[in-house]
This record gives sequence, structure tokens and C-alpha cells, in this order.
Amino acid sequence: MSRRIRFAVSLVLVSFALSTAACADATAPRAETVCDTSNPATCK
Repeated sequence: MSRRIRFAVSLVLVSFALSTAACADATAPRAETVCDTSNPATCK
């Protein structure tokens, strides 16, 4: 029984890590939206 609980906990942790990584990737600033104010050539 403890093996099933350990498996369930590790599955939850892995799914949490993957969803956190996906959320961070989706909300990261895009290269085309970032504007470096010290270098106007990077602004679009």
C-alpha cells in the first residue's frame, strides 16, 4: 500500500512541476515585446 501512496505523491509532484514550467513558459515575455530603452534599435 505504501508503494501506491509513494507513486501517487511522485505523480502529483511531477505533474505540478510540469504545469508550473508550462505556465512560466506561457507567461514569459516575448522577444518582440521586450523593448530595451537604452538601445532604440531593439524597439519595434
